Amino acid sequence: MDRLDDLVIITEVDEGPAIAGHIFRRKFGEDLPDFPHHVVAFLRLDDGSLMPVTYLHLWLRDDVGLVGGVCTDGDAFARLTPGQCERVRAAGGVYLQVVRETFRRFGARCEAFFGLVGDPRSWDVNLQAGFEPTGHPKLIAHWHRPLADARKAELIERVRGFGPF
Repeated sequence: MDRLDDLVIITEVDEGPAIAGHIFRRKFGEDLPDFPHHVVAFLRLDDGSLMPVTYLHLWLRDDVGLVGGVCTDGDAFARLTPGQCERVRAAGGVYLQVVRETFRRFGARCEAFFGLVGDPRSWDVNLQAGFEPTGHPKLIAHWHRPLADARKAELIERVRGFGPF
């Protein structure tokens, strides 16, 4: 699969609200939460400039990673050529790339990742990324390490107790 390395840069940023707050506000209608990890995908435009296009926040809490707030600025794609847009589509989209990169970068720091998803398109992309349903509405998990079923159940119940993230 095309990783889009020449077109998309995915990195953690310190100033998530300043860099991608506008994307989050447009999608969710509120300011970006103050979580410690802000992962942003930037499109590399033909003029050499970078444009933030997708945002994800990650809260590492104890032994789990709580993924939330994933959103993409669809208008940014108007700056790409048709060929570049096709490459992005063929690679599953930037959202998918950001989730997978988050798993790669932060996987050693937690036992599992969890997300809360209400949007059907987001649900589909997250399943493509490797999340799976937990049996609880909207709650998904990514088990990137072998865990006993009892441990999985324990983590699910703990995360359910956190409330929205």
